[in-house]
Amino acid sequence: MMPDSSTSALPLPEPFQAFVGSDRPLVIPRGAPTMADRPAESENVVHAAWILQDVPDYRGLLRQWFGLLRIGGRLLIEVPHAFLCERELALPSQAHPERRRLYTPATLLGEIEEALEPNSYRIRLLRDHDDGYDYGADGEDEPPMGGQSILAVIERIERPEWCVSTGEVPAAPGPDFQFEPPRTRREIVALAKRRHIVILKLDHLGDFIMGVPALEKARAVFADADITLVVGTWNEAMARDLDLFEHVVGFDAFPRNSTEEKVDLAARIAAFEALLPGHYDLAIDLRSDGDTRFFLRHLVADVRAGLGTRVQFPFLDIFLPIDSSRHGFEAAAEHKIDHHGHTVMPPGRRSHYRLFYDADPIEPETLGMVYFVYGPYVHLSPGEYLYIPELEIDGDGTMLLHLDVACDEKSMGSALATSVHIPQFRFVVEEPGARFEFRIASLPDRPAPSFSFYGGRLLKRGASSVLHQSEYLSLLIELVRMRTDRFGLLRQDVAA
Repeated sequence: MMPDSSTSALPLPEPFQAFVGSDRPLVIPRGAPTMADRPAESENVVHAAWILQDVPDYRGLLRQWFGLLRIGGRLLIEVPHAFLCERELALPSQAHPERRRLYTPATLLGEIEEALEPNSYRIRLLRDHDDGYDYGADGEDEPPMGGQSILAVIERIERPEWCVSTGEVPAAPGPDFQFEPPRTRREIVALAKRRHIVILKLDHLGDFIMGVPALEKARAVFADADITLVVGTWNEAMARDLDLFEHVVGFDAFPRNSTEEKVDLAARIAAFEALLPGHYDLAIDLRSDGDTRFFLRHLVADVRAGLGTRVQFPFLDIFLPIDSSRHGFEAAAEHKIDHHGHTVMPPGRRSHYRLFYDADPIEPETLGMVYFVYGPYVHLSPGEYLYIPELEIDGDGTMLLHLDVACDEKSMGSALATSVHIPQFRFVVEEPGARFEFRIASLPDRPAPSFSFYGGRLLKRGASSVLHQSEYLSLLIELVRMRTDRFGLLRQDVAA
């Protein structure tokens, strides 16, 4: 019967005994199969059971395990049998939806040949292991009992001096069938083109975490696809730890933190194209903001998908219109207020990209109540508003700044800000034409921390229904599934 998923070491099947002898096998843990800390060419026998079917990088693991063997060492592999354990011809597996691949002896052998160099190994055993399998069980709902796996033994050999020829074989004309011949499962699998998908998630940490449910949904929806995920390098380790996709690629569209360097996305196009030169059946941008959407134009892809509208992004084949707000505020309008509209007073300073104050790290100055920044004095119509300052404060969270918003010089709310908490401000405008002002000040008789101010977002509440960005992203994946699978945007007969 199938082993429990928590099992880390499984009994050695009897057919393997002859290849183990007196050696003690190195058992590959199912929870940590990479074995990166083990020295190369140090083992006589390596046993890897019920692992390959659930991992994305089967080629890499096969090479790692094989690299542990001395010359003459044996790699013992056991995987579930598609016909005996899964009782399925193709993914997804109804009984085990987490499966990445289904195996027959032929497909296992194909992966071994794909991963290992010719003439570095020999296959010493390849067989169905169905000892005690209950072929007479009644009903498809009964779980399979008995042996239900495939066993393979690979021996590492000394490579010969000669190499396998790579010369081209002249193509011969194929038979001219007057009818469509019946196809075996192998032929069906060979004819079915594996989709190649690229997903862009070029976000900072918080937005990346909120996009994880959509990434998990993408893996489940396109279970048999080869998927490449592109993330900022600061999210690369977390993306790999998710263990969802075959490839994770690091690409920094933005700096990790806001800096004096102006963000010039267009200047990153050449590096982006060099990083992803291949052809993709489907490309999806899972960033909520539309600033990275244009990167999809620079991918060779049959279908492109993202949030927004065709008017905004004419190159999108699949698009999901969204509300302009991602902040839990039903916004009828959103206005980005640049820092250029604000006034900065000494000892604060201005650069092209920010308003800032640099405190002395050794002897911070006590300034009294000093207003560093105020403005921009924009006129507002009546309504309910949310102001989100784009502010960075240095320090350990103990240094404070005083922030407040005002309309017609009347305070509409104030709060203290630290390096770990930047408040947002909700307020109501009752009279038309009220002058809006945002102010940053030090506290009386306390030193002020260093800070950088880049502007802010002013949102006006409306009557629209706003979803959380994680909901929008999951809905986009579902829309892509419907458009590609149900309505055939990626079907070969449509493409032809």
